[in-house]
Amino acid sequence: MDKRTIQFTAQRVIYDTSAPVSTVCARLDEELHRSEDGTSVINVMNSSKSREELESGIQGITRGHDFMFFGAIKHHDWLNAWTGNTTNPVPEIHVYTLGNPLIAQTMLRHELATGLHVPPRILVLEKEDRSGTLVVYDLPSSIISPGLSGRVNEELKKAAEGLDEKLERLVTKVTRS
Repeated sequence: MDKRTIQFTAQRVIYDTSAPVSTVCARLDEELHRSEDGTSVINVMNSSKSREELESGIQGITRGHDFMFFGAIKHHDWLNAWTGNTTNPVPEIHVYTLGNPLIAQTMLRHELATGLHVPPRILVLEKEDRSGTLVVYDLPSSIISPGLSGRVNEELKKAAEGLDEKLERLVTKVTRS
């Protein structure tokens, strides 16, 4: 057995908005079509027999948007249960997993280890003073492009920068005040 450690620098992006966490989450849910069955993307991915079937199925789910909902975790719910804190609950903490296999393939074809960070996740965090919301994510191109070699793959970086732009567009839209 061999173990390697690759050191690289990542960039964390933080959007700060006065919009309440409930508003940001509602906007994100709408953009990702969260109200629909979240397993539909998995069903399309597992049942498609051709590129055309996959593209058609994914486009049917996204309906012109870049991303779809894969899942979410509400850390504040279990943290409040764990601490028994009912009088002063922790701020809301939502972690969304979102993505699009049609975007993912632009990176996975250059480096299969991209799957470690695709689909991406974003953190929606209520400010402690309840005055607004922080939306946080790690810039995809900064964590994907080193790959397993630790050296930047320029084609992979270019594809990941496309994901950077799409994430920025989404987060800018849902964080408007």
